[in-house]
Amino acid sequence: MAQSGTTEAHLNVRWLHYFHAALTAGSIRAASDRLDVEPSVISRQIRQLEQAVGMSLIERHGRGVKATEAGNILLDFYRERDVAEQTLFGQLAEMDGLQRGHISLSISEGYSDQLMSGVMNDFCARHPQLTIELNLAAVNDVVRQVYEGQAHIGVAYAPRLIPGITSVASARQPLCAVVHPLHPLTRLPQPLALDEVLKWPLGLASHGYGIRQLIDAVEVMSKRHFRPSLVSNSLATLKQYVSSGNGVTFIGQVALLHEIRRQQLVALKIDHPVFAEAETHVIVRQHRPLSPAAKQLLTEITHLWPFDGQSGLSV
Repeated sequence: MAQSGTTEAHLNVRWLHYFHAALTAGSIRAASDRLDVEPSVISRQIRQLEQAVGMSLIERHGRGVKATEAGNILLDFYRERDVAEQTLFGQLAEMDGLQRGHISLSISEGYSDQLMSGVMNDFCARHPQLTIELNLAAVNDVVRQVYEGQAHIGVAYAPRLIPGITSVASARQPLCAVVHPLHPLTRLPQPLALDEVLKWPLGLASHGYGIRQLIDAVEVMSKRHFRPSLVSNSLATLKQYVSSGNGVTFIGQVALLHEIRRQQLVALKIDHPVFAEAETHVIVRQHRPLSPAAKQLLTEITHLWPFDGQSGLSV
């Protein structure tokens, strides 16, 4: 593509928005569905952006798109610009006494009940003019959304911490074998041998979830195969699976608070270091300033169990 006067080019916000949407979604079609606009509109906006900078910004592969080297530079610029804009609004919110603004959280599913009852209900009541957005996501999506600026705060189980992400609090949360209280495994001494657990029908989390990444690692290290009877992206579904039969699933303790207290499910320790040393992290984007309201919410989350260092239950 021929070079134009890039130093004089005006980067239209609309061009950048569609460019970012296409790369985030992975394809023009996916971005079209997400934004509810015609694919031709997105393609045209990206072409205009390429003409403005005088370089190709995306490459097509199969049915998807990926950024060129120049595209990655522009993508970083867009994210930094978005962070700067949110910082500005955060500073304005500080002048307004933390009464208005928007805070976005991305969390692993198992932490929604604990966050809502322990922090969010009271925080929302104290700040009724703030808009709090709480999204449940697979662990890789939690990390990505925080890194890309879509979420101010993330709570993730067994995340892969990438450059640009800072863990501000962490707590050990072993991955347990979860069964019905009358399951035969409850009569064996803990921690359970992995071979004993694998004798029973298994319900497993879908790929992309922190739980499944731990299982995949154990499969490789132990040279064992976890053969599932059920695979689901819903912890609620996995809990239901084991509550009505002899099945076993794998879930971190914090996601089982209500079921354990009501004696509906039992969490059993497993004799494997990968499971025993699993951690939950509260994460933010490195060097991203947070609004005073977001800082306050972050502080309250890090003082919540399990991050306060006090165990709410024994397993």
